[in-house]
Amino acid sequence: MKNKLTIPAKNFLADISPQERKQIEQEKKYYQVVVALRNKREKMGLTQTKLAQMSNLPRTTITKVESGSRNATLQTLMSMAEAMGSSFELLIR
Repeated sequence: MKNKLTIPAKNFLADISPQERKQIEQEKKYYQVVVALRNKREKMGLTQTKLAQMSNLPRTTITKVESGSRNATLQTLMSMAEAMGSSFELLIR
């Protein structure tokens, strides 16, 4: 017997408004940025502590950004990227 709280994946987003869909897309883009920064840090063999030192940010900020528990400012994301020799671009369409 299926759990009554379970819904098929195809029905998951069926009842959301255009505004809610837009919010989900924005969150998805932010998450992709955060994951890209974490993957870059790990690929470079940097600890969160080392990245914090390189970017002049508290280690707790790095931790919160990577875990998604903090909505980082553009300046924070740019500092993290630049410390790893990358650029951060914002496209406004």
